Amino acid sequence: MTTGIEWQECQSCNGHYKPDDMVANRVGELLCEDCRVYCERCEEYDYSDNARHIDGIGMYCEVCADNYTFWCECCENTYSDQCSSYEVADIGVYWCEDCCSNNAYWCEDCEVYNRDSCDNCEGNALINQYSYKPNPIFYGEDKNKLHFGIELEMEIRDNNLHDSAQYIMEMLGDFVYLKEDSSINSGGYRGFEMVSHPATLDFFTNHKNLWTTLDYLRRVHTARSWDAKSCGLHIHISRAGFKGGAHTHRFLSLIYKNSDKMMKLGGRKSNYAKFNDVWQYDEFDRPYFTLAHKVAHPSSAMTERYSAVNTQNQYTLELRFFRGTMNPEGVLSAIQLAHATVEYTRNLTLSDVKMGALSWAWFSDWIQANNGLYPELYMRMSRVDKLVIDSNELVNA
Repeated sequence: MTTGIEWQECQSCNGHYKPDDMVANRVGELLCEDCRVYCERCEEYDYSDNARHIDGIGMYCEVCADNYTFWCECCENTYSDQCSSYEVADIGVYWCEDCCSNNAYWCEDCEVYNRDSCDNCEGNALINQYSYKPNPIFYGEDKNKLHFGIELEMEIRDNNLHDSAQYIMEMLGDFVYLKEDSSINSGGYRGFEMVSHPATLDFFTNHKNLWTTLDYLRRVHTARSWDAKSCGLHIHISRAGFKGGAHTHRFLSLIYKNSDKMMKLGGRKSNYAKFNDVWQYDEFDRPYFTLAHKVAHPSSAMTERYSAVNTQNQYTLELRFFRGTMNPEGVLSAIQLAHATVEYTRNLTLSDVKMGALSWAWFSDWIQANNGLYPELYMRMSRVDKLVIDSNELVNA
């Protein structure tokens, strides 16, 4: 040991070092470079043996690590308490924000994270937010590029949203997705909206799993739609399936000029599906019928979403005047009506229209002649005059 130098002893390893190489910790103990660590939180030196690495920050001394950090059970890292952590309720541990976002499910009803879908409430990870809208997947081919999508609102009256949603996804897979809908709350029941991807009439007709699923939900989970005050059935029709503006105009005219029959077939008269949005007023306040604004300016303020036919969507026209139903024949007849109104008006000429082709009598005769293509619709139309709007007695109609 060189004389003339006042060597100092390290309190950790007991080695002797030059004074310039030593640093005192918060209680005055001298530590060499190998035995000390600088704490990024308290900005003091301490024993390196007890220090811990904090993700994204650096080293903490033992005191700061014990009092100002948390351990993520998922990624097995230690984080500063300034970082967000959340309890994963179904396993009783805390995870960091990234692990919760990427590996846990947020339950909207319980407002907690779960590692697995939540079994302790009415919601589950299979039901998406109302704004959820995935890229469409088209099922089936049609020579006129005519596809349909259904939105069916339903109450799950046994309140088992988890099992009913799981059954739907197991049976139907990627063909449908489920969404929350705050309007489904009559009588204290909860429910959801089942939305299909676009498909042809033939695809819907032959999709046995779809019709089996509706029947199962009605029987096992007491799912209801027709006799639920706030549930509807919406049918989307692809704009690509129309020949052009004149065809769209004929299609809309057929529906609006026969609004009384359409409401009876649809089963409801609703402020969410208005038929009076096509009436305008002249300078003398006299009403007159016009569809021009719905065809030429579909997204303008002159038309509204809550119309019998919503024309505000970029890629579809939406029929909104159907009452919801869990009966497979009821849903299929609504899709058939959408298909029939488009195909019936496809090749009508101006002379046909002037002769009365847009009347209910002409349309009914055409359906009768094509009853093999539209069997469920034909049966309903044959008794349309006996149908009563908003009648709960028609739950199986």
